[in-house]
Amino acid sequence: MNILNPVALLAGLLAIPIILLYLLRLQRREQSVSSTMLWQQVILDREANTLWQKLRRNLLLLLQLLTLAALVLALIRPYINMPSTLSGRLMVLLDGSASMLATDSPPSRFEDARSAVGKLIDELGPNNEMSIILVDGSPHAIASATTNKSDLHAALDHAQPSPSPSNWNAAIALASASSGGTGADGASTTVVVSDGANAEDLQQLAGNVRFLPIGVNGDNLAISNLSIRKTTRGLAAFIRVTNLGSQDDKVLVSVRSDHTLLDARTLNIPAGQSENWTINGIDPQISWVRGSIDEAGHNTLLIDDVAYVVNGISNIRHVLLLSPGNRFLEQALAVLPNLQVTRAITPSAQPDGKPYDLYVLDGVSMTLPVRANAMVIGNQSFFTTSGTFSNTAFARSEQHPVLDSVDWRSINASEVRRVNAPAWLKPLVESTSGPVLFAGEMPGESAPLGRVVLLPFALRSSDLPLQVAFPILIANSVDWLAPPQGLNIAASIKPGEVVALPRNTIVTLPDGNRVAVDQRGFAQTDQSGVYHASYKELNTPFAVGFSSPAESQITPHPDLQIGGSTPSSEVVPQSSQREIWGWLAVVALLLLITEWWIYQRGVPALQRKKF
Repeated sequence: MNILNPVALLAGLLAIPIILLYLLRLQRREQSVSSTMLWQQVILDREANTLWQKLRRNLLLLLQLLTLAALVLALIRPYINMPSTLSGRLMVLLDGSASMLATDSPPSRFEDARSAVGKLIDELGPNNEMSIILVDGSPHAIASATTNKSDLHAALDHAQPSPSPSNWNAAIALASASSGGTGADGASTTVVVSDGANAEDLQQLAGNVRFLPIGVNGDNLAISNLSIRKTTRGLAAFIRVTNLGSQDDKVLVSVRSDHTLLDARTLNIPAGQSENWTINGIDPQISWVRGSIDEAGHNTLLIDDVAYVVNGISNIRHVLLLSPGNRFLEQALAVLPNLQVTRAITPSAQPDGKPYDLYVLDGVSMTLPVRANAMVIGNQSFFTTSGTFSNTAFARSEQHPVLDSVDWRSINASEVRRVNAPAWLKPLVESTSGPVLFAGEMPGESAPLGRVVLLPFALRSSDLPLQVAFPILIANSVDWLAPPQGLNIAASIKPGEVVALPRNTIVTLPDGNRVAVDQRGFAQTDQSGVYHASYKELNTPFAVGFSSPAESQITPHPDLQIGGSTPSSEVVPQSSQREIWGWLAVVALLLLITEWWIYQRGVPALQRKKF
């Protein structure tokens, strides 16, 4: 045994005043009495307290000396050399990805990994530093280059796994940036604590590397696909369940829409294969569909047992483009979100007989349904004209949603028809010769037209399609003529992913809480389920769910290749200083409590005996 603080041995001199306190006799007042027969005990007590008399056996004195000895030994910080797996400066990469939520190592792989890192912390010597990086979708350091075991354990206790794939590239870059210099003994070791699933990027890790494998087996079932589509009988939900394990399994799968059970079925899925299931006749007005694995025999990862999909079909705007062929116009419409464009040469209706949300007439005329919204370009038959003009130099423009961010000053046309517009059709842009852009809404619930945007010239006779303003003008016109029914949100959102939403959007989480979106977007997507985003008059549901075939493949890889070689996971004997002052402090506390208890109760029989 060795000591780190030998100067503290001087504290042992405190034993001298403790003993002296028991040797010094008490000062008593003398008193004459007629007989000493009844005072024998007083005489004996006086002799015992006479200066430099022999000590009587005193348990309290013994306990006090033992307490002092234990405290002195704790102060000198004794230690013993113990075999240790690691020493020097340690950089721990703790896998916190979704696969670490598997329960094949009860209670979970992550708890098993946390326990392994805790043992490494306990084995640290007094001069060994450790840093811990939690590796999930956004790796971050939870402890940086510290020798304080309490801080390391506290950081480890607060670490939680994330329902996202691990980003090993970012973790390795962070570890490299944080590993400047070496430990006190000149050694530096990177310790990877992971199940090795989907960790091929670890081949980039170089230097002295140790790998602590986690996990037992890769038995898992997952919903690998959930989608809905429109059919002649309503909506159809398609669900695919994949058995990623090595054993055949029987699973109970259910499908719900808006909290209502649609159907449930038992599927027999061979190992390594998938089973598909389609449910028809779903109400087209439902908001979302949920598929779940309710029972399975061999399933250790639960996060991929549930999938959600929202009904975005009802938010799609249907557009009929009547045109002899215009690539610029077709491309400008094709890139707009939630827009289904049907191109035709002659007028037609949708397959279900319903009118289109928007009609784009490029030099073609047709009879429109009542209150139809239309964008009319070039020659038309809805409004009378009185000649043409060619001088289209910009004169002025009006404030209107159609012209938002549109710069019309450099746009020219060779021939513009002079339209005899009704009062409700307002000119938005005027040239020196006349209006070149109109917009307005015909009043009346049964009016022949609804909203109209009119360009009284053919696109081929102008440079508008070549200007930056053209796609902006088309997008603005479509949004004003056929306003979107919801916000533009991706159909599939992964947990932890940031959703671009307008500022001050109110998002209702799956648990019912409501959050206001700031300028950085919405990032509180850790919960799986259906969210509802409300902005002005728009209310859009969107689904967040774990969907990662790679992370669902949770087979552990104990022989993972790191840096082009297989790192050893065996214990390599090394020397580590294990301090024992904590145990000595506990012994001192117990002795002190015992001494107090004996003093309160008293043991006079032991105190009267001589040594």
